[in-house]
Amino acid sequence: MATVEAGFAPIEYEPTDDYESTTPMGLPPLEQAMSLLGVFLTNFNSVLPLFNDDALLRLFGECYATLPQQRDPVEWAAINVVLALACQHMPEDTSYPWGSARPRSYYIDKYLNQAQSVVSTVMLGQIRLLNIQVLVGMVMVLQTAHDVTPALILISATIRLAHKISLHNRAGSAHLDPVDRIQHSRVFWLAYILDKDISLRAGQPSLQLDDDVDLDLPSDILLDGDNKGDTAGVIVTANGNAKMNYFLMRVHLANIEGGVYDFLYSTRSLKRSPEERSLAMESIATALEKWQESIPPEFLADVVTSNTINNPAMAGFFCVLHAASLACITHINRAHAWNKQWLKGLRDHGRGTETLQLPPKWEQLVGQARAYALLFSETWSSEAWFNWMTSCSYTSSMVLMTTNNLFHPQHENIQQDVHLVDAALIWLNGAVKHIHQEETERLLALCSEVVRKVQQKRAEALSEEFSGGRFVNFLEHA
Repeated sequence: MATVEAGFAPIEYEPTDDYESTTPMGLPPLEQAMSLLGVFLTNFNSVLPLFNDDALLRLFGECYATLPQQRDPVEWAAINVVLALACQHMPEDTSYPWGSARPRSYYIDKYLNQAQSVVSTVMLGQIRLLNIQVLVGMVMVLQTAHDVTPALILISATIRLAHKISLHNRAGSAHLDPVDRIQHSRVFWLAYILDKDISLRAGQPSLQLDDDVDLDLPSDILLDGDNKGDTAGVIVTANGNAKMNYFLMRVHLANIEGGVYDFLYSTRSLKRSPEERSLAMESIATALEKWQESIPPEFLADVVTSNTINNPAMAGFFCVLHAASLACITHINRAHAWNKQWLKGLRDHGRGTETLQLPPKWEQLVGQARAYALLFSETWSSEAWFNWMTSCSYTSSMVLMTTNNLFHPQHENIQQDVHLVDAALIWLNGAVKHIHQEETERLLALCSEVVRKVQQKRAEALSEEFSGGRFVNFLEHA
């Protein structure tokens, strides 16, 4: 059974349970479940609409009205997935409604393991939308772990099963009523987001081909007979003056993430001529730039937490969004924290043995890194569900700011960036103690070396400044 780490290290807990674990397909007391259902609908499903709210409420009611031994395994798994996601997205300053002192990781693992116990039935039985929803929900929990391999394997199987019921084209849901039809589309797009995002994080090709998709994108188009419209995924600022369809933005970004891999890292791309590769990179860079420009200014990385202060649960979603965006641009520019050639160039430049060639639009890239580092520092905590989903981009932002400090030790944001880099080094040092990866340890050593070089250059510049004419002028006018 998979486990999901909280912070850096898995939390140990007693193998006891709040409800009779020996009862096949048992569930927690209804009062507890309904409280968690409310958290799920408010903090998760409103942003990434895995379930239709009304349909999910009916599912809970019907399942709880049925004796455990008579429950449908797929429906039971769906409830456990919802409970796991609810625990994962519960605000950290919120206590569990039944007063439990156990860490949230205990409940996340418990409900995930319950769902996994019937995964063969979910995957090999009669496939309907609910089966896909269960699997997508499992992947959403698993993707938050440090090792994305389980999530990568499961999303691949999920995409195959989605194809089996034609979830990827409009013909497969043409016979359904508008509400069910749009929910089929939503579930596919969630699977699409996971496929593209996890694949890029893992450095492996995604499974879903864009040319095979024939569905409308999530939008604000009104449903027949529903004057509320399809507003799933829409986030509004605290003052109500701006809104953004987060769900739609994630779909568009997922398409770009797929392009980053396909055009820059796939075997096919390696066979292209240098000119073709350059054109492909320019195409993806342009698409990403247009996507970034479409973000309302109220939801940019350095201000989004203050603009959504009325709903703290949204901060994690935006940290994930901007982390994925920064990952794309650093991949495109070959300047992410795990690019060996980039790191070697930085090391050699710091030692004075080679001149590092900076990527185009360098100041813009550093500005995005700075804004993301601010967002990460504002939202990170040891139990935040998005820690491992966003940590690579945070590390890349540290490397970018460190590089900029080395090249421009007197730039106008130097004080802020030095502070952000120092905080990131402390964070990375803590991560190294728990994940024990040589690559990460080497990165920490390199950044520490470059930071010392920056300190030396700043000290030399300061000494030169105060030993020159400026200091003399200061004394004359004192």
